[in-house]
Amino acid sequence: MSPPLKGIHVTNFRNFSQRQETFTSSHTLFKGRNAVGKTNLLEAISFLCPGTGFRKDTISNFSNQDNQASDVVINYHYDYEDLTNHLKIELKFQEERWTKQYFLNDKKIQQQQLLKIFQLFWFTEMDKVFFIKDTQYQRNTINRIACYFEPSLFQQLNKYTKLRREKKKVLQTTQEKSWLESIDKQLIELGISIITSKRKFLNSFQRFLEEENNQFFPFEINPSLGLLDQESFLKKFQQDLSDENQWPKDHKLHSDHDPQKSIFEITHHQKGLSQLSSAQSKLLILSFLLHCAKFLNQQKITIFLIDEIFDNFDMINIEKVIQYCAENKFQTFFSTTDNFALQGAISNLEIKDII
Repeated sequence: MSPPLKGIHVTNFRNFSQRQETFTSSHTLFKGRNAVGKTNLLEAISFLCPGTGFRKDTISNFSNQDNQASDVVINYHYDYEDLTNHLKIELKFQEERWTKQYFLNDKKIQQQQLLKIFQLFWFTEMDKVFFIKDTQYQRNTINRIACYFEPSLFQQLNKYTKLRREKKKVLQTTQEKSWLESIDKQLIELGISIITSKRKFLNSFQRFLEEENNQFFPFEINPSLGLLDQESFLKKFQQDLSDENQWPKDHKLHSDHDPQKSIFEITHHQKGLSQLSSAQSKLLILSFLLHCAKFLNQQKITIFLIDEIFDNFDMINIEKVIQYCAENKFQTFFSTTDNFALQGAISNLEIKDII
């Protein structure tokens, strides 16, 4: 099967002044020594998800160290709905700040439009660590996946974040009561929309899991308060907003009932990630991501990225991962420093030596 993402061309990105790769197989393995740019290529592909790639780095760090004054450009060629398309992402330094712009077939677009075409999933060793230890990282991952299900959620979350920043600024400066009430009213309306979208995603995903007979690695979903009792949660959220307006000095924004934070926990036989072995926690996170990808794999290009795959899994599980991706028509990209003879062992796998 011909893969949807046909190629990528990066200019002035990370360690590459220029690098072009074409993809002819459903599965691609980048192989090479440490620090040759394998992860950088995966990162460039991950820009097909709104944001700044799976490392979540600042834009100023993407420019090649030898040519930091030049723009960073990533070009993609892909097939979608029987048409060949060209997407360009430009990172520019102008007016003393970095900006990011998207062009689809030479027409400027907003980054959230990517959510209607692509859905990206990735797994690295750092993802495992952050997913276990960093609640915010886990929350951001689940929020991103929910945005694939409901693209309008992306704009809701962005607007919500901006309003929270605006409220903090008002508390620190004018303390204008009518202004604060106006902001809180907008936050409540957005909170309702955010929780409603997340509950819709959760309910649909749970129905999918109930019908899924062949789980990659068994897991359960345990929703948090906002996804269990929407009415009670939103009442407490409204009270939290009002309480924030009474704080006299520090003006910190603190809400225990924040719609952004309302997600769910994944467990294996009711054991959380921190209670599992390293191998089990890896399999649990990957199983969750794989099933999300299968659930959402409708009329979109689904791409899966796994960095240093041999560090994360043994050969049996690697073959299981690739088989699962092949059965569900995901395009997959892997990286490794190991010199394993995979060609022939896994069908439709292209190995690219990065030197």
